[in-house]
Amino acid sequence: MRATAHLEWHNVSMNRVENSQVWEASVSAPKEDLNFLLVSIEDVRGKIATDEIRLVIGDREKREHLERAQDNALEAWQNHGLLGTQLGPNKNGKKW
Repeated sequence: MRATAHLEWHNVSMNRVENSQVWEASVSAPKEDLNFLLVSIEDVRGKIATDEIRLVIGDREKREHLERAQDNALEAWQNHGLLGTQLGPNKNGKKW
């Protein structure tokens, strides 16, 4: 198997963490702002699977965010296991 992380124009080989199904790599973010991280895995038969996430790099305080936490929540993204349900503190602000 071979895994590669692609961040903007950087392509970095990933290493498998011993005795696990986890892969890791150290990649420098090319810019402060929105970056797209793509990871591709090639198996022994040559089949390739990919996944992509968006990374926001930079000072969080400089970023615009809404006052209420639920207004900043992600919408449903079922391909990545996010159902769009509230899984954090309840709407009254109390912890579980």
